[in-house]
Amino acid sequence: MKKKYIAMTALCCWLGVSGWLASMVVAKPAVLFMGNNAEESPETARLRASIQRNRQVLDMASTLRPQPRFESAGLIAVPEQAAPGSLPGGAGAAAAAAVLPVAPASLSLVVTAGGRSTAVINGTPVRQGSRLEDGTRVLAIGNNWARVRDAAGNVSTLRVRHIGQAPDASEGSL
Repeated sequence: MKKKYIAMTALCCWLGVSGWLASMVVAKPAVLFMGNNAEESPETARLRASIQRNRQVLDMASTLRPQPRFESAGLIAVPEQAAPGSLPGGAGAAAAAAVLPVAPASLSLVVTAGGRSTAVINGTPVRQGSRLEDGTRVLAIGNNWARVRDAAGNVSTLRVRHIGQAPDASEGSL
């Protein structure tokens, strides 16, 4: 075989292999495009629905405003210590305590880990048997409730308040 035929045969083989590889590269995007038109899997549909639900919850939460802690319009600050010249715990202190509204305890969250429950009441994490700053004692903690006894001895059950739920619907007395 002559040298010119060997070179021509090698060139033809090279062109054939190059054409074959080029046809695979050109055909690949068409296969990917056809795959995009296939129906989505159930997992993808659930994920898409969850994302949509999360967006709706975030939109709803952005419209909510924090509720004021005290319902009365005119709030008067009372000093923690008695004024000089007055008797501590006298009739004036009892009258001032009767005028000021007392904010009810509110349960924000209950977390159970390792068999022990922790509740967040008025922004303070507490466990069963703990006392709050106002003298309220935590008697029991459930999945979404906490039973407390205030300083006066009244027992009440606090419930976790959900978005859009009225405050009086989440708390009840025993």
